[in-house]
Amino acid sequence: MQLRLTRRALDDLDLDISKFGRLDATAYSAESPVVEAFVERRSQDPTGQETTQLPVTNATVYNLHAGRYRGLTWHDAASRVVWLLGVGWHESGSKTDAYAVLKGRDEDGTLMPDFDDYLALELTRAEADSFVALVANEAPKLVAAARREPGSEITGCIANRINLTVTVETIDVDGESLDEVWVAFEMPVDPGDPQLPPYPEWIVAVLGAMVPVEVGVADLDFASAFPRPGGSRSNEVVVCWRSY
Repeated sequence: MQLRLTRRALDDLDLDISKFGRLDATAYSAESPVVEAFVERRSQDPTGQETTQLPVTNATVYNLHAGRYRGLTWHDAASRVVWLLGVGWHESGSKTDAYAVLKGRDEDGTLMPDFDDYLALELTRAEADSFVALVANEAPKLVAAARREPGSEITGCIANRINLTVTVETIDVDGESLDEVWVAFEMPVDPGDPQLPPYPEWIVAVLGAMVPVEVGVADLDFASAFPRPGGSRSNEVVVCWRSY
């Protein structure tokens, strides 16, 4: 799940759209107490407790409090994004109160994310090429290291953001020796650069660099527990496959 500010919300907070418009809010939460509150609360729960009834839009939006500031957030489940739609100063009864201003934007059709906001979710060709190059270089090295030390947990970080653990166990199947490879992806990924594709696309990209070509999608096991005492951790996505 991504946490994003619309371009209008960035402008409300006097944050540089060219600098932050393509970043997840976790990468710049220290820039504003409002962004900090947004990241802290919506990373725990994509919705909230208190809703505001919009005059035009049917979307369910939730109030965000940060001192005297108020904002509205929207869980865009289809895009796997929680948006901070806008922010303002709270002064009950005033025409410039945050809720009055944001409801006015809803009436004008300028509250919800627009084309440019959604475009900012996509990687540029250069960003995509850079991510693929990092994955292609780093992911196979972790599997190779785990093969050299069967039974050991090899930890690493791909693209400076994706923390994972790899272990390889040699097993016998019908008299043949196979490698059983386990990968545990730590969730969520670390904030920062480079930009990643949305989840689960980035996991698919990493697996594509790790899994041998003879192993098909049907051969991947996404349900097994990681083979360590205590099994998988609560914040891990685990994938397993077998190969010669």
